[in-house]
Amino acid sequence: MTEIRPVVTVGIPVYNGELYIKKAINSVLSQSYTNFELIISDNASIDSTEVICKEFARNDSRIKYVRHQINQGADFNFNFVLSEAKSKYFVWLGADDYWETTFLEKNTSILESNNNIVGSIGLVKFYGIEDFYIKKNLVFKIKNKMKRGSNDEYEKYTHVRPVSGFYEKKASIYLRFDQASFVYGLFRTEKLRNRMVSVNMAGWDLILILNVLKDGDLYVIDEVLLHRFVSGVHSECSYINFYKKKIIPFRELIFPGSTLFIWCLKNIGIKFILKNSDWFVLLLVYGWFTILQELKTKKYRI
Repeated sequence: MTEIRPVVTVGIPVYNGELYIKKAINSVLSQSYTNFELIISDNASIDSTEVICKEFARNDSRIKYVRHQINQGADFNFNFVLSEAKSKYFVWLGADDYWETTFLEKNTSILESNNNIVGSIGLVKFYGIEDFYIKKNLVFKIKNKMKRGSNDEYEKYTHVRPVSGFYEKKASIYLRFDQASFVYGLFRTEKLRNRMVSVNMAGWDLILILNVLKDGDLYVIDEVLLHRFVSGVHSECSYINFYKKKIIPFRELIFPGSTLFIWCLKNIGIKFILKNSDWFVLLLVYGWFTILQELKTKKYRI
């Protein structure tokens, strides 16, 4: 008999996700669109993640749970679930995020209806934000103003933004938008696989979006379909902590934004760099300002 492949693959890379992964998995299983497979890649969790996931897998044949014996890092885990996908469409779901019930149905419909669209998502809402705040200093305000310009037509697109048209125009818009939650959208599997970058690269999510844009447009459905968890995580999101964890190279402490700059130079070209030179300078200044603020805080000192 011919194997019937699912249209969508959902990939959940996880490590020690016992607190939230039940909610994430349940949001997948409650989807109105049911022609999917769920691949969970457990990066050698030492909590009860394995027990939770195996219980779900026993009760639903659409779930494939894979436990790795040693933790091989985020780069391996994200790539593993993508490499296992044999479906037309693919989407990552964070182990502490969850969907509205129509996420797959509505985003699949968008991709099915327009071949020019390479990725689709709904509006994104953060939850658990009691520990998530941004000090709106002068440098932040200047950066925010420059990325939005004088036109607030995209005001509602706080974390994701639709883009279409010529590649350099799309890339410039997303570069300045400087938000990367769209990596958790639904993509054409082969397009995403061919454009994948290392998750261990500084700013990998924004770079991945810039790369995927070479193959088409991004669409945003005008309703909240994805809820992303941020509480606690952003308290550790600092240049110095990232350097200590070897997420960014030392170069990023000296020249913040240098990884993004080098990638754009190699993959888009010098004309793109020159047209957006003001933004790269701003990223550098903003990075220096942020690092100096971190150095004033005892816990972030090197």
